[in-house]
Formats: sequence, C-alpha cells, structure tokens
Amino acid sequence: MEGRINEADIVKLEEEIDQAIEAEDFQKLNELLDAREKLLPTLSVEMLKDIQKRDQQRKETLELKIKEFKESAEQMESGKKYMNSYIQNEDKGNIINRLG
Repeated sequence: MEGRINEADIVKLEEEIDQAIEAEDFQKLNELLDAREKLLPTLSVEMLKDIQKRDQQRKETLELKIKEFKESAEQMESGKKYMNSYIQNEDKGNIINRLG
C-alpha cells in the first residue's frame, strides 16, 4: 500500500481484518491493526467514523469468541476432572457405572 491511500485500499485492509478475526488468527490481526493505525491520520473523518462503527461490531464479535473460548475451556476442565475421577476409582478396583 505504498503511495497514495485510497478508499479501496482501506476497504481491502478492513476485509482482511474481518477475515483474521473469523479465522482467529490474532497474530495477523495485530499486524493488520498496526498497519491500519499508520494510515488513520490520512483518512477522512467520514471514513474514520465508518471504521469506528465496524470496530464496535468487531469488538462484539471478539467478546463472543472469548465467551465461547471460556465455555469450551470450562467444559474441557470438567471432562478432565471426570476422567481423573474415573481413573482414580478404576485404580482402586471400583467401576463407575455412569450409564445408570
């Protein structure tokens, strides 16, 4: 993106940011945000407002992904505790009949 920055360049960069979020490629996301930050002073107020609106939507998307990640981690921890309980009881000669 050398030379003069136009709206199409920003739109492409914004699309890449959205793709990085969707792919959960946070390293690439940080690189893209750094690149965009350098371009912000050259943008019109209108474009900056549009970016701010999209960033609010991105924030909501990221918050949802964080919530899903936490829930997944909690489920994994519960599964780990269950497996540890089963293994400990199995070592003692007890069999847990979880099916009823």
